[in-house]
Amino acid sequence: MELSPVGRWADLPEDIAVAVASCLQEADVCALGGCSRSWRRACDADCIWERLFRCRWPSAVASASPVQGWKALYISQHRRMAVAISNVVEFVGSSLNNESLESEYYLKAIADLALIPDIGFLDVQFFLFSRNHSAIINLIGLHYSIASLHVLPTEVSKALQAHRVAERVVCVNLVIRWFYGFRLPDEYECHRISLGELTVAEGAEFFAILNRGAVHTVFLLRISLVNVDK
Repeated sequence: MELSPVGRWADLPEDIAVAVASCLQEADVCALGGCSRSWRRACDADCIWERLFRCRWPSAVASASPVQGWKALYISQHRRMAVAISNVVEFVGSSLNNESLESEYYLKAIADLALIPDIGFLDVQFFLFSRNHSAIINLIGLHYSIASLHVLPTEVSKALQAHRVAERVVCVNLVIRWFYGFRLPDEYECHRISLGELTVAEGAEFFAILNRGAVHTVFLLRISLVNVDK
């Protein structure tokens, strides 16, 4: 007589269950652990959460003290990251003016991210690539990942697509007012580009415009949202 599906899972040896869970990422481990008591025991295994911790925060491993277990340490570190990054998100929100952000505030947000100890690409994906945030927040996470974390643009592109934000569009507005100390008539430029396009050749030019606008008085630069979300 064939066992029911519940019986088969419940009878699975714990070492095999742990091996299965060890192949999964955080969200899948948590989901699997909610299936049954036996899966919860397997998914709470210290070796699983140690691997997840080491993959997400490799630079923090040396100073880690998993006295209460790696899962507790992982949760504690995740919460610290959430608070630190939410402070940057709140700063950006308070600096917006009519859904636009001046370049100095944009680059300050990126600099503030760099001050967060042990922040990595998975943290950016968890907290900055969310569709609950504006495209400007997504853009800051994208820029930081490529420029500061040195993540390959192709990997950033995959992450943007996975989080369904790759098609979001931003606009960089430039007002050209001064040239070598002489007042000229204002000239306006608007560069529209999707987040996905920023991970290919156009991205380097776009980021160069941002940096140039921040350090030269020739430009007053502002990043604006373009509402094209479906």
